[in-house]
Amino acid sequence: MITNEFWLDRWKTGRIGFHQEGVNPKLIEFWPDLPKGSRVLVPLCGKSNDMIWLAEQGYDVTGVELSSLAVIQFLGDNDISYNTHLEGTLKVHTVDGLSLRIVEGDYFQFTETEFDACYDRAAMVAMPNSKRTEYVTHTLARLSSSACGLLISLQYDGDQQGPPFSVAENSVISLWGSRVQKITAENLALTNPQYKEQGHNTFEESVWRIQP
Repeated sequence: MITNEFWLDRWKTGRIGFHQEGVNPKLIEFWPDLPKGSRVLVPLCGKSNDMIWLAEQGYDVTGVELSSLAVIQFLGDNDISYNTHLEGTLKVHTVDGLSLRIVEGDYFQFTETEFDACYDRAAMVAMPNSKRTEYVTHTLARLSSSACGLLISLQYDGDQQGPPFSVAENSVISLWGSRVQKITAENLALTNPQYKEQGHNTFEESVWRIQP
């Protein structure tokens, strides 16, 4: 059962293979050209440096993360000074000198709306099938009607149960509806031996554009 406690334990015990050092090259290549100051939402952000890259492009970035350890590590690893205040059950950490804040708490209790864009590298694939529809519905409700964004999904064979979970292409389309369009895909099992060693012939990473 994938619960909040499951993820908190993963951070506590350092089992965070989903974390990527550096900035995701697919973000740099495929991020849409948006006006400076656009509000960008990063659900289940972990301690991803993708948020710093987005903020440095001139966007107003909000990451939402359950684990206080992830938040502390993100702020500490990047030597960031910040201010913290409470908004209900959520802790909001506002970074000094960069248009970036981390909201610490349960994503499903985060209710701000009218974001101009969304970036999901590892959030949807972290959701078990039973929570995936709720996640996508909640995320779309945070976005404006004209919002766009970038989504990265995984689809793989073998016995692995996840997380990250395998999400079939037709499921992505069913979940996100007409707002999502696939722009590229790569079978990582052909280029990275670790996936072969894990028993995969297919470990496809797909990039999708979320459109107004």
